[in-house]
Amino acid sequence: MKILKLRLFQETACYKKPFAFKFEETYPLPPYSTVIGMLHKILCAKSEEYYPMNISIQGDYESLNLNYIRKIKFATEKKKREYKRKYNIDMDATTAPFYTQFLFNVNLIIHVKAEDDIIDKIYNNIISGKESFTLGRNEDLVRIDGISYVQESDITNVITNHNAYVFEDDAERGIYFRLNYNYKLKDDLRVFDKVNVRYVEKETQILKCKKDNENDLIFFIK
Repeated sequence: MKILKLRLFQETACYKKPFAFKFEETYPLPPYSTVIGMLHKILCAKSEEYYPMNISIQGDYESLNLNYIRKIKFATEKKKREYKRKYNIDMDATTAPFYTQFLFNVNLIIHVKAEDDIIDKIYNNIISGKESFTLGRNEDLVRIDGISYVQESDITNVITNHNAYVFEDDAERGIYFRLNYNYKLKDDLRVFDKVNVRYVEKETQILKCKKDNENDLIFFIK
């Protein structure tokens, strides 16, 4: 299997946590499913297609910020009937103030390991493509600053250079997350497998991982 390394930059990014309805809280790095979704878009995958791949995610951001926006919420038929009955008002939508977190000046290092033809297609579609890509929200554009094929080797007791998601058994400390990873289609719905990882900040000791031939660490999921 080949390994492709991507260096990405985003001026702003919000990787929204699920069930964050009244306050959009962001993950510190994009979840695996978000990165896999972007890669499947690069692959021009159809809705029913899924390409197996192993992902490593690490990176840094300059600051965490808050934005104050107004959201429009369209009423359900049940809510419309309730307002009509209680207040004799025809209500189609309501507006409300809303806070959202976003990261500023995000730099990411993504390693992708998959079958050779999948990796080659990602590489060729990026090099020859004319379409822009997003990661997180639709407005969070991605600039691809580097793309290369790399080799991997094992390494133990190493200090991280960037914030990273690390397989839970390979780090003694860090913030625990249970993140969506790959998925299977069931009754036309995506059912995600979840992985247990720790979010570790840079300069954290890792028990074992891999590194590439450009001396960047790799944190693939087991």
